[in-house]
Amino acid sequence: MQDGFYVTPRKRACFPRLVPTGESAAKGPHGKPQVASLHWFDILPPRTLKPVPNRIPAHVSVIHKSHLKVRNSILKCFTATATRSYPFSEAVISSPKPIPYDQKLGLMGNVEKKLISGCANQEFHNLFRKNHPESIRPLSIIKVESYTNAARTTSNVFTGILMAVRRRGTETSFRLRTILERVGVEMKFNVFSPVIKNITVIKRAGDLTGAINGKPVIRKPRRAKLFYLRDHPQKMPDIRKISKSVISAQSREESDR
Repeated sequence: MQDGFYVTPRKRACFPRLVPTGESAAKGPHGKPQVASLHWFDILPPRTLKPVPNRIPAHVSVIHKSHLKVRNSILKCFTATATRSYPFSEAVISSPKPIPYDQKLGLMGNVEKKLISGCANQEFHNLFRKNHPESIRPLSIIKVESYTNAARTTSNVFTGILMAVRRRGTETSFRLRTILERVGVEMKFNVFSPVIKNITVIKRAGDLTGAINGKPVIRKPRRAKLFYLRDHPQKMPDIRKISKSVISAQSREESDR
């Protein structure tokens, strides 16, 4: 081979190395020829490769033809990709922009709102929301009608005092307590369950309608969870007496109309 470069593979590099051969090869400290690395600016245009100071020895002036072919092929690839345009289909419709969600609710609030919109019994959701004007306070008397079979042919009625509300989005539930034959009975219902047929508020806590000496029939509770009623049943309002009085008052109003 005449004086020039021959290409040798280089591990973990993008471009090959050029090793000088012949008389122009400079010997290193261990008797091996010195190696000059070929950089990207040596391959890209201008077409004529010029020696770079402090990188390629000045006495090297001949470059092998095989290396020129490699450089020209890489150059063609760069020019081809720069001039060609991707053949996009004209029939493809661009996707619409996403609808921005309500910033006040936040991301999880909007997700919860979307899930609740597809659930059953959405009309009862406002009764158990925390800051809604129609929300029910604990110690209120509620009547729940629920189905007893999958065919929804028969239903059951349970009336009790609202002890606690567990707000967990689509898993929102509430607990009612009553006394039957001197035995305390509690029932837990899911608001969005398809088993529930109807929820009726018989008497709200703190309601002044039918007040006695300016005091409500059922006082406002100081707590959100009324589990202490399990140990103090005497503090529970009389469910039968209050429900009868409410029903009689409603019947009188209907008769007057």
